[in-house]
Amino acid sequence: MSRDPGAAATDALTTLYTRSVFLAALDKEIHRADRFRHHFALILLEVDRLSEINATFGDGVGDRVLERVGISIRNYFRETDWAARISGGTFGVLLPETERSTGERLADGIRSMIEQRLPFENHQTGQMFPVTVSVGLVIAQSIVRNVGADGLLAEARAAVERAKQKGCNRVEQVDAKSAPPAPPRAGAPSA
Repeated sequence: MSRDPGAAATDALTTLYTRSVFLAALDKEIHRADRFRHHFALILLEVDRLSEINATFGDGVGDRVLERVGISIRNYFRETDWAARISGGTFGVLLPETERSTGERLADGIRSMIEQRLPFENHQTGQMFPVTVSVGLVIAQSIVRNVGADGLLAEARAAVERAKQKGCNRVEQVDAKSAPPAPPRAGAPSA
Protein backbone atom coordinates (compact mmCIF):
# COMPACT_ATOMS: atom_id res chain seq x y z
CA MET A 1 0.00 0.00 0.00
CA SER A 2 1.47 3.35 -0.99
CA ARG A 3 1.17 6.41 1.17
CA ASP A 4 0.03 9.74 -0.16
CA PRO A 5 3.17 11.93 -0.03
CA GLY A 6 1.06 15.01 0.70
CA ALA A 7 -0.72 13.41 3.66
CA ALA A 8 2.01 14.31 6.14
CA ALA A 9 1.94 17.93 4.98
CA THR A 10 -1.67 18.56 5.98
CA ASP A 11 -3.72 18.06 9.12
CA ALA A 12 -6.45 15.46 8.53
CA LEU A 13 -9.15 17.31 10.49
CA THR A 14 -8.67 20.86 9.21
CA THR A 15 -6.83 20.21 5.90
CA LEU A 16 -4.47 23.06 6.82
CA TYR A 17 -0.71 22.56 6.83
CA THR A 18 0.93 20.75 9.74
CA ARG A 19 3.20 22.39 12.31
CA SER A 20 6.38 21.05 10.68
CA VAL A 21 5.47 22.44 7.26
CA PHE A 22 4.54 25.76 8.85
CA LEU A 23 7.83 26.03 10.76
CA ALA A 24 9.79 25.31 7.58
CA ALA A 25 7.85 28.03 5.72
CA LEU A 26 8.38 30.46 8.60
CA ASP A 27 12.14 29.81 8.65
CA LYS A 28 12.31 30.47 4.90
CA GLU A 29 10.29 33.67 5.27
CA ILE A 30 12.60 34.91 8.04
CA HIS A 31 15.62 34.43 5.75
CA ARG A 32 13.84 35.96 2.77
CA ALA A 33 12.68 38.96 4.78
CA ASP A 34 16.19 39.44 6.14
CA ARG A 35 17.78 39.23 2.72
CA PHE A 36 15.31 41.44 0.85
CA ARG A 37 14.20 43.68 3.75
CA HIS A 38 10.58 42.57 3.42
CA HIS A 39 8.05 42.79 6.21
CA PHE A 40 5.83 39.95 7.32
CA ALA A 41 3.35 39.11 10.05
CA LEU A 42 2.69 35.97 12.07
CA ILE A 43 -0.74 35.32 13.55
CA LEU A 44 -1.31 32.65 16.18
CA LEU A 45 -4.93 31.87 17.09
CA GLU A 46 -6.11 29.64 19.90
CA VAL A 47 -9.72 28.54 20.34
CA ASP A 48 -10.97 29.82 23.69
CA ARG A 49 -12.42 27.30 26.15
CA LEU A 50 -11.89 24.30 23.83
CA SER A 51 -11.47 21.94 26.79
CA GLU A 52 -14.79 23.23 28.19
CA ILE A 53 -16.47 22.60 24.83
CA ASN A 54 -15.08 19.05 24.76
CA ALA A 55 -16.06 18.38 28.39
CA THR A 56 -19.58 19.78 28.01
CA PHE A 57 -20.53 18.61 24.53
CA GLY A 58 -18.02 15.87 23.70
CA ASP A 59 -14.90 15.65 21.58
CA GLY A 60 -17.00 15.35 18.41
CA VAL A 61 -18.32 18.88 18.90
CA GLY A 62 -14.80 20.13 19.66
CA ASP A 63 -13.58 18.53 16.45
CA ARG A 64 -16.39 20.22 14.50
CA VAL A 65 -15.37 23.56 16.00
CA LEU A 66 -11.73 22.98 14.97
CA GLU A 67 -12.81 21.94 11.48
CA ARG A 68 -14.96 25.08 11.12
CA VAL A 69 -12.16 27.33 12.41
CA GLY A 70 -9.81 25.70 9.88
CA ILE A 71 -12.26 26.32 7.04
CA SER A 72 -12.71 29.94 8.15
CA ILE A 73 -8.96 30.51 8.23
CA ARG A 74 -8.42 28.89 4.83
CA ASN A 75 -11.18 31.01 3.24
CA TYR A 76 -10.21 34.28 4.95
CA PHE A 77 -6.54 34.55 4.02
CA ARG A 78 -4.76 34.82 0.66
CA GLU A 79 -3.56 31.75 -1.22
CA THR A 80 0.00 33.02 -0.75
CA ASP A 81 -0.36 32.96 3.05
CA TRP A 82 0.62 29.87 5.02
CA ALA A 83 -2.11 28.56 7.35
CA ALA A 84 -1.54 25.59 9.66
CA ARG A 85 -2.88 23.75 12.64
CA ILE A 86 -0.02 24.09 15.11
CA SER A 87 -1.44 21.85 17.84
CA GLY A 88 -4.79 21.03 19.45
CA GLY A 89 -6.84 24.19 19.17
CA THR A 90 -3.96 26.41 18.01
CA PHE A 91 -3.59 27.69 14.46
CA GLY A 92 -0.89 29.75 12.80
CA VAL A 93 -0.95 32.02 9.76
CA LEU A 94 2.16 33.42 8.10
CA LEU A 95 1.53 36.58 6.08
CA PRO A 96 4.46 37.34 3.73
CA GLU A 97 4.86 40.90 2.44
CA THR A 98 2.53 42.28 5.10
CA GLU A 99 2.85 45.69 6.76
CA ARG A 100 1.77 46.41 10.33
CA SER A 101 -1.59 47.99 9.50
CA THR A 102 -2.58 45.10 7.24
CA GLY A 103 -1.49 42.52 9.83
CA GLU A 104 -3.52 44.29 12.52
CA ARG A 105 -6.60 44.47 10.29
CA LEU A 106 -6.37 40.80 9.31
CA ALA A 107 -5.75 39.56 12.85
CA ASP A 108 -8.76 41.41 14.23
CA GLY A 109 -10.82 40.52 11.16
CA ILE A 110 -10.40 36.75 11.59
CA ARG A 111 -11.06 37.07 15.32
CA SER A 112 -14.27 39.00 14.67
CA MET A 113 -15.41 36.69 11.88
CA ILE A 114 -15.02 33.57 14.04
CA GLU A 115 -16.93 35.23 16.89
CA GLN A 116 -19.79 36.25 14.59
CA ARG A 117 -20.07 33.19 12.36
CA LEU A 118 -19.09 30.15 14.40
CA PRO A 119 -21.29 29.97 17.50
CA PHE A 120 -23.15 26.69 17.72
CA GLU A 121 -26.41 25.64 19.34
CA ASN A 122 -26.62 23.10 22.13
CA HIS A 123 -29.49 21.04 20.73
CA GLN A 124 -30.33 19.66 24.18
CA THR A 125 -30.94 23.08 25.73
CA GLY A 126 -31.38 25.34 22.71
CA GLN A 127 -28.67 27.60 24.12
CA MET A 128 -26.13 29.18 21.79
CA PHE A 129 -22.49 28.55 22.70
CA PRO A 130 -20.02 31.20 21.51
CA VAL A 131 -16.82 30.22 19.73
CA THR A 132 -14.03 32.76 20.07
CA VAL A 133 -10.27 32.86 19.61
CA SER A 134 -7.46 34.65 21.38
CA VAL A 135 -4.93 35.98 18.91
CA GLY A 136 -1.23 36.78 19.08
CA LEU A 137 0.15 38.97 16.30
CA VAL A 138 3.89 39.27 15.66
CA ILE A 139 4.96 42.05 13.33
CA ALA A 140 8.38 41.63 11.71
CA GLN A 141 9.24 45.06 10.33
CA SER A 142 12.91 44.95 11.07
CA ILE A 143 15.58 42.34 10.69
CA VAL A 144 14.78 39.22 12.70
CA ARG A 145 17.94 37.23 12.01
CA ASN A 146 19.09 34.74 14.60
CA VAL A 147 15.55 34.37 15.94
CA GLY A 148 14.24 31.40 13.98
CA ALA A 149 10.75 30.05 13.59
CA ASP A 150 10.58 28.63 17.12
CA GLY A 151 11.56 32.00 18.58
CA LEU A 152 8.87 33.89 16.68
CA LEU A 153 6.31 31.23 17.54
CA ALA A 154 7.23 31.62 21.22
CA GLU A 155 6.68 35.40 20.94
CA ALA A 156 3.27 34.77 19.35
CA ARG A 157 2.41 32.19 22.04
CA ALA A 158 3.23 34.75 24.77
CA ALA A 159 0.92 37.26 23.06
CA VAL A 160 -1.89 34.66 22.96
CA GLU A 161 -1.42 34.02 26.67
CA ARG A 162 -1.69 37.77 27.36
CA ALA A 163 -4.92 37.86 25.33
CA LYS A 164 -6.33 35.00 27.40
CA GLN A 165 -5.30 36.66 30.67
CA LYS A 166 -7.10 39.82 29.57
CA GLY A 167 -10.37 37.96 29.02
CA CYS A 168 -10.01 36.08 25.71
CA ASN A 169 -11.49 36.98 22.30
CA ARG A 170 -8.93 39.71 21.66
CA VAL A 171 -5.71 40.42 19.76
CA GLU A 172 -2.41 41.08 21.52
CA GLN A 173 0.48 42.34 19.42
CA VAL A 174 4.26 42.22 19.71
CA ASP A 175 7.07 43.45 17.48
CA ALA A 176 9.54 40.70 16.59
CA LYS A 177 12.89 41.17 18.25
CA SER A 178 16.19 40.33 16.66
CA ALA A 179 18.40 38.07 18.72
CA PRO A 180 22.00 39.15 19.07
CA PRO A 181 24.46 37.28 16.87
CA ALA A 182 26.02 34.21 18.41
CA PRO A 183 29.40 34.90 20.04
CA PRO A 184 32.42 33.51 18.20
CA ARG A 185 33.52 30.07 19.30
CA ALA A 186 36.66 29.80 21.37
CA GLY A 187 39.67 29.56 19.10
CA ALA A 188 37.73 30.79 16.06
CA PRO A 189 39.23 33.73 14.18
CA SER A 190 37.38 36.99 14.80
CA ALA A 191 36.28 39.23 11.97
